[in-house]
Amino acid sequence: MTWIAPENFNLAAVTGSQFGLGFNPIPTFDWNVIIQVYQPLVLPFFSILQLFAGTFLSGLFILAIYYSKNMFTNYLPINSSRLFTNKGTAFDVSEVITNGRLDEEKYKAYSPPFLAAGNLLVYGAFFAAYPLTFCYVLLDEWRLVADAYKMLAKSFIAYVYKFLRHTKLAFVSLFHGNVKGFFVELSKIVTDDSNMYDGFDDPFVQMIRKYDEVPDWWFFMVVVVSFIFAIVLLTCYPDLGTPVWTIFFVIGLNVVFLVPMTVGKPRQVPLSV
Repeated sequence: MTWIAPENFNLAAVTGSQFGLGFNPIPTFDWNVIIQVYQPLVLPFFSILQLFAGTFLSGLFILAIYYSKNMFTNYLPINSSRLFTNKGTAFDVSEVITNGRLDEEKYKAYSPPFLAAGNLLVYGAFFAAYPLTFCYVLLDEWRLVADAYKMLAKSFIAYVYKFLRHTKLAFVSLFHGNVKGFFVELSKIVTDDSNMYDGFDDPFVQMIRKYDEVPDWWFFMVVVVSFIFAIVLLTCYPDLGTPVWTIFFVIGLNVVFLVPMTVGKPRQVPLSV
């Protein structure tokens, strides 16, 4: 499209494929290029339609940001993933770093980073997606989320009871001189005869029951080892600038977002599938 008027700035910004938005009704006749982002023969039509509608709507927002001169975006390419200085050059992070840390004086003397209009929208969408998804799920599927949290709470209480019970039996066995019984009772804390698919009988569960379930203690060991390594690394390498309390914060954040972000509405699946 830019060949129509090579010197037309606005045409290049809207239809250009290098630093423009690429709004072009006939971008290519090469099938390898057409399926590079979307899969029109694999995905259903409504999914492709949603993707194109979202792309078009996002482009309109980018144009609005750019031509409104918001955050000096009109001095930069309209669509770029680079960081720029206040002179329009590529932002060199090493210019504001001293011994691996941000040097405030160098930062003030060099330049704050500036984002292109397209990049601003991308980062804005990233920050908006999680709270919007969280709120949407809580409002639309609150019953399902409540049931999931109830199941999670029941599982936690059951595990605590199991832990206390077998710990007590282990020390009782040790007190009576039964060392083998001590370790047997401790092993029962991380073993479970139940199956996570109990209570479900859909086609997927029927197929997956043919395979042995991964023991719970495998997951416990991965969590414990990862947790210990994280604390050791942050303690031994203070130059990372990350306090140990952030580990607990991240774990807590995942606990809060786990159920709402992974909840799925049950669907009726034909038995012939």
